[in-house]
Amino acid sequence: MNQEHRLIRKIITDDIIIGKRDDGIVHVYYKEHTELDVKLQLETLGYYIEICGNKPHPFIFEADEYVTITKEARDNALSLEEQSPLAMSAIIVKNLAHKLIADFYLKFNKPRRPYKVFKDFQEGINWLKEQNQL
Repeated sequence: MNQEHRLIRKIITDDIIIGKRDDGIVHVYYKEHTELDVKLQLETLGYYIEICGNKPHPFIFEADEYVTITKEARDNALSLEEQSPLAMSAIIVKNLAHKLIADFYLKFNKPRRPYKVFKDFQEGINWLKEQNQL
């Protein structure tokens, strides 16, 4: 989990690490070999609400190698948007498969909140700060 800032709150499970940074950005890290399905999606939504106090925050997402997302979870993601405290999302991609999934989601699901894909973690953080003026 890449971080420069101190985490003021952290939740760790077998599949994910969610950390709220002292600059207000929520960092979500999917661990190696995690399959993001609807069940895990709903579980993480509960963690997001818990860690954010249900107030909108900028989020940055990272995934280790071999993380996959089911078609059902991709289709369900947009329906969860209104319940989620995600004000905006920076998606960090480390390989071609993750980039294709992130770009596909952006093109076909059309998230209603700011969403941008990056190769570099710090570029994602900088974009979130510019958008949110942190």
